[in-house]
Amino acid sequence: MVFGVAGVPTNYKGKFAGVFPWLNSIGLNGFEIQCTYGFKISADRQEIIKKLNNNGFYFSIHAPYYINLGSLNKLVEKRSISNMKEGIELAKSIGVNRIIFHPGGGHENTPAGRIKAINQIVNDINQLTSEIDMGDVKLYPEIGGKTANLGSLDEIIEICSRCKYCYPCIDIAHLHAREVGSITNKEILKEKLLKIKQALPDKFDYIHFHAYTINYGDKGEIKHLKHGENMPDGSVGMPSLDDFVTILKELNIKPWVISEALDSQELGASYMLNKYKSLST
Repeated sequence: MVFGVAGVPTNYKGKFAGVFPWLNSIGLNGFEIQCTYGFKISADRQEIIKKLNNNGFYFSIHAPYYINLGSLNKLVEKRSISNMKEGIELAKSIGVNRIIFHPGGGHENTPAGRIKAINQIVNDINQLTSEIDMGDVKLYPEIGGKTANLGSLDEIIEICSRCKYCYPCIDIAHLHAREVGSITNKEILKEKLLKIKQALPDKFDYIHFHAYTINYGDKGEIKHLKHGENMPDGSVGMPSLDDFVTILKELNIKPWVISEALDSQELGASYMLNKYKSLST
C-alpha cells in the first residue's frame, strides 16, 4: 500500500533528501514529484529518487499544467505531445512508472466539442506511445476540478478504455467539486468506483487516487482545503476521507493514495493511513 504526499510539505524544513526519512517517520511511503513548470528534476534530486526507488519508497510524477492535449490550438497540442514524450523519458531514467496529467481545456465546451477533444487526446496518446519505448511507464489522466475542464469521470474512463497505456487518476475532491458537491455519502462514492471497476476491470488494480477535501462553487473547484478545515459556511469539508478509506478496504483496493491537502498534505496522508490500518485490525 502507498500513502503519500504531493510535493514537499510546507511543514517540512530542511533539504530535499531529508523529507523522505521525515515522511517515513510518520509511516508514509509515497511522493508525487511536482513537475508543474516543466519536466525538470536536478541531477542531485534524480540520484536521490533513484536510490529511494530501490528502498521501499514509491514515486509518481505530476506533469506540467500547461500540457493540453485537448487544445484547439495546434501549436499547443504539438508542444504537449513533445512534452509528454520528454516526461516519459525522464520517468524511465529515474525508475518512476506513473505520470499524472490533466486532459486540459481550450476545447469547445459543448457535448460535440468535448467529444472532439477526447478523440484528439486519445489519438495523440496512442500515436505518441507508439513512437517511443514506454518501458514500465503508465499515463494517468486525472479528474478535472472545474465543470468546464476536460476530465469528467466518464471522460477519464473513455480515455483509459481506448488507450493501452492510460490508467485512471481519480481525484475524489475534483470529482466532488466538478459535480458541485455530489459525493455526500459513502454509497455514492462507492458506486462511482464500482463503475470504474466494471468499465476498466484490467486496470482497476492500478488506480491512482488523490484524496483531500475541497471548497467548490457552481463552476466546480475553488481551492483545496487544509486537512480538517471546514467550508466557508462552516460545514464539514467533503468528500469524507473516512468514507473513502473505508471503501478502499471494502473493495479490496490496493491503495496508492496521494494527499493534496492545502499546506498539510502529510497530515491528510497520515490520517488516511492510520484509518486504513485501523480497519485492518
